[in-house]
Amino acid sequence: MNLLPKAYVSICIILCLVSLGCEAQIEIPQLINYSSSECEEIYYQNRRKVQNRILNYTITDSSLVYKVFIATNCNSTDVGEIAFKNDTLKLIHHGVLEISEEIIKVNDSVTIVTEVSIEEVVECDCAYELMYEIKGLKSVPKVVTLNDELITKTKHKYKVRRKATKFNIVNNDTINLIDIYGLKQKTHITLRPDGKLLSRIYFVDNQPIYGLVKVRYNANDFDRIELHMENGIYTKRKYYKNGKLFKICDTKGVFDDDTNCIFAE
Repeated sequence: MNLLPKAYVSICIILCLVSLGCEAQIEIPQLINYSSSECEEIYYQNRRKVQNRILNYTITDSSLVYKVFIATNCNSTDVGEIAFKNDTLKLIHHGVLEISEEIIKVNDSVTIVTEVSIEEVVECDCAYELMYEIKGLKSVPKVVTLNDELITKTKHKYKVRRKATKFNIVNNDTINLIDIYGLKQKTHITLRPDGKLLSRIYFVDNQPIYGLVKVRYNANDFDRIELHMENGIYTKRKYYKNGKLFKICDTKGVFDDDTNCIFAE
């Protein structure tokens, strides 16, 4: 009796089972978390001048997180999706789709019914920061698109350059610098009409980093009350009375909420 055919069949079956097992272990990239920021006012009031871009990406043991800056229609970031094909990660965003039926009557016996997806479009544009957390990507994709348009990680938000930077010189210091992309940089100072200081904040790419956020004068029996920031977070209120520091309190940004106050000697 020839055992070769039976052995051959057995090997084929084993190889098929192994192959199916390997395919089952291949993890398809999945979107496990998506979020959109609130509407941000667009500089120049024109979304075509804002550069859609990757702000950053973070690789963890279980996922890859993309943060994307975009300018688009106000209702078009409610839903996020992804697709992955040929080393291209496709990030997708759109508004809530309404599904309706389109009925076409051909004759008495034939009727064609199709589903139609409609996305509401409103007459406003906003800038948004989107977050896509993706499971199953073992490495950073070579190409990333957003709604089928190529996006890359770039430093500046805006495509349109100013003709020149804007700034002021005070006591040989450069302040209130706005760069060629319309972003606040370095120290910005605002004054009251009477010349008293209202704020002194240090910016990097339009983001407040640290400084004096706000000053109130002659409030609650104090000469002035100052609100301070560090690393973009409100940290301290300083109270001055009779020209001297009276107390320092922790804060989350509210002037009249005293917590953990330290009184000056």
